[in-house]
Amino acid sequence: MIKIIKITGISDTYPEVIEGTYEWYAAKEPGHDFCDLYEAEYIYEKTGFFKGLNYHLIHYPDGEVHSPFQLQENVYVDKPVWNDGVLNFLVVDFRAQLIKITAYTPIMRKLETIAELALSEVEDCYNLMLETTPLTLGRSGHDGFYEIVWPEKKKIAIGKNETILFRDGDRLYFSEWYEDPDYHETVVVRDIHTGKIIEKSKGYLRRLPNNVYWKT
Repeated sequence: MIKIIKITGISDTYPEVIEGTYEWYAAKEPGHDFCDLYEAEYIYEKTGFFKGLNYHLIHYPDGEVHSPFQLQENVYVDKPVWNDGVLNFLVVDFRAQLIKITAYTPIMRKLETIAELALSEVEDCYNLMLETTPLTLGRSGHDGFYEIVWPEKKKIAIGKNETILFRDGDRLYFSEWYEDPDYHETVVVRDIHTGKIIEKSKGYLRRLPNNVYWKT
């Protein structure tokens, strides 16, 4: 017989998997809206108002809800990334023109800001996202480059169909997609210092808990 646990504290939202952990799920608020960071920036620039987007956390197996943030107008809280016991959030305050990189430690219920950047430092929010490990703010597919914004600044030329998957020390893992004629992907590994390709192979990578990755 199945067991249904009623989640209290949030409503009208679908729990999303957070790669790298089996303990935590992310619940978007408002649950019925989809809007990426770049779209939110565009809305704010055109209208001067964005209604806000937030994420809550749901713990497995008890279903306990953690809410490090509250929904705020003109503030975009992105889906968190798992980083060895800490959940990192990218937060953009359009009115204050400020980017915050935050860390939430669930066991202590502690939220802290670990870095702040002026929004002007990144030009725009296109494909801006957090990656691990170590924690990096970057983006791919921006005029043919993968760009690291924080904690260092770097641009690496990549293929037009490459998208960042994650960082592992000095190695950057990208997914490159093809349609010739059937859709398939290739894993491309590049050196973070030179941008040169270290490895390239057909298949898909999926991040699992405890720093394990499946390659198919």
